[in-house]
Amino acid sequence: MSTTTWFAPFLRPAPVAFEQWLEAKAADGQILTDYTWLSPLRMTFTQSAPAKVRYVVERRANPAPVDYYRFREADGWQHVGHASDLHIWSRAYTDERPAGFIGVDLERRASLLGVGLALVAMVTLIAAVAMAATSIAVSSSAALWVPAIVLGVIGTVATFAAAAFAISERQARADDVVATRQRINA
Repeated sequence: MSTTTWFAPFLRPAPVAFEQWLEAKAADGQILTDYTWLSPLRMTFTQSAPAKVRYVVERRANPAPVDYYRFREADGWQHVGHASDLHIWSRAYTDERPAGFIGVDLERRASLLGVGLALVAMVTLIAAVAMAATSIAVSSSAALWVPAIVLGVIGTVATFAAAAFAISERQARADDVVATRQRINA
């Protein structure tokens, strides 16, 4: 039996949050066995016994280097699949959760994406307000209103995307702290 989830990567844009969500699904007995170009829209999970599975989300240019798959698989990782340049790896474990092989580089780049979205939002919203004010002061022609509305829409979308990214990243960090405390207390 299988279950389906829609838009999962978009609801958890921070890579760490997406990894933690996949691991929670595995703990509930829903294992991701394939990740294809359609998976960002619709992910299918296979029902199985609850398991401890470590997932890693890695951004890697295609085509991948020659030894990319061989080195990871020799270390016990299984390539679940990829969509565009986003690769997903999994590794079952029993005792301690294995460390990812990505490091903080992907997290740093992901944080920069959130900051970039916030900057785009700020600049476009300021430009939209300035164009609207100019249009009101000078004339009420559509020559300035249309670009102001377009910039306002772009700024609003970027604002919501930056907020979703920040919330996802913050929640992932909070979950990581809770998990670390539980391991220490156990």
